Amino acid sequence: MIYFRNIVKRDGKQMKQQFNQESLHKEIDLIQSCISRMAKNSFSCKGWNLTLIAGMFALMPKSSINNLYLVVVIFCTNLCFWYLDSFFILQEQKYRDKYEWVVKERLKGNLNYLYDLNPNNKNMNLNNKKRGLLNVMFSPTLCPIYGGITILLILFIIIKSN
Repeated sequence: MIYFRNIVKRDGKQMKQQFNQESLHKEIDLIQSCISRMAKNSFSCKGWNLTLIAGMFALMPKSSINNLYLVVVIFCTNLCFWYLDSFFILQEQKYRDKYEWVVKERLKGNLNYLYDLNPNNKNMNLNNKKRGLLNVMFSPTLCPIYGGITILLILFIIIKSN
């Protein structure tokens, strides 16, 4: 059984902070639940995006004047879901970095940032990975889905305008 003690100063008082293997498992479970929630949200974004776009195309009126407006609305909807999906995947990646840091540093006895679930805490990053929203948006997993829909919408506008 792993067991650490660390003396922490809070409000001028010294307190003994205890950490054992059960606490490590609890902290890892909290981070893993955040990762699972971000993955579920990302999957939901894809589902809602495709459902809304298919519904809008199915209800598209016959007149060509309204079609252009509807395509612009579909385009904006696609961009919004693309951004949301990218945000959730970015947060998931940050939580995975945090997970790696917690496992490695807690086993060394480091009790800093105990139960800190802020994904933007730069001190809890092993390799100083630079993660950005645009990198995620144009990643090989998201670009074909949302970029493909965007290209199809542009082609639809070109075909309908002729």
